[in-house]
Amino acid sequence: MAERGAHLSQLLLDSSRPSIFELVAQEGLNQALRGTIKFFFRVCANHYPGVFGTSFRWANEIQLLFDFVLQNYYLKNYSASFAENFYVLERVSKDDCGLDLKGKIKSLLSLTVLPYALTKLDDYYSEAGQSNQRFPAINYSSIRFLYDLIVLVNWMLYTWGKSATHSPILHLLGMKLKHGSGNTSPGISLTKIIELSAFFVQFLEWWFTNQTSQAKSMLSLPIPPPPHSSVQSKHPKTKQGQCPICQQPWKNECVLRVSGYVYCYRCIAQYLKENSHCPVSKLPATSNDLIRIFANTE
Repeated sequence: MAERGAHLSQLLLDSSRPSIFELVAQEGLNQALRGTIKFFFRVCANHYPGVFGTSFRWANEIQLLFDFVLQNYYLKNYSASFAENFYVLERVSKDDCGLDLKGKIKSLLSLTVLPYALTKLDDYYSEAGQSNQRFPAINYSSIRFLYDLIVLVNWMLYTWGKSATHSPILHLLGMKLKHGSGNTSPGISLTKIIELSAFFVQFLEWWFTNQTSQAKSMLSLPIPPPPHSSVQSKHPKTKQGQCPICQQPWKNECVLRVSGYVYCYRCIAQYLKENSHCPVSKLPATSNDLIRIFANTE
């Protein structure tokens, strides 16, 4: 027990080793940035489908291009991703040497192409699952679960000082993170803008998702039965395609928009002059609530 306590104390005193909180924070910022463009185009496509519909279909590719430009700039100048540089971290080899060109290229691919491929696979298997397509014996969800389990184990090993890096991807690349020299980007204002934009977009995503879920919950409510009608009680055998007032096939049919019932224009117009409400639902109505129905004669 004493040896374990001394080992943990040594880890805490290691100034070059990032804390678990710093790593979680930079991972969170990285996740916040990832997918922001797709969400932006999704919101725009919902409101302006004619303008942003095509862009939304290519949102993943646009996000890939944005990530490639952003991460390439920070790796080239600071040997770190955008999120890592923001928290004054940098990538080094496991023997504490700086990254060479090959290491920066591998880091760039792991920061851009790998998340893009995972997103495309998630979308593909999600659509395949909804269409009830058959999966192979070892399906994608099992592979994803295994990967997430490996990530969790790696985090635990890093916490206890048994691993030099928190990420299995960094482990495969032969890299680790350490505290940088403090030379952050001179354009720190741009960094702040990107970070604040990421959190703002996440807030919009939460708000939009909340509004969408409320709308879906309203749509999932059962349709109430039609209200009791004095006209229907007098004529209980009204058939489809007949006017509820005259009990004859529609002539110059029109719909009363307050209730949705269809009548002959002459019948309902005369009825509204005398009663000012729908004869079936009893909802208040006037002749201004009548909408003419034009049948397709082609």
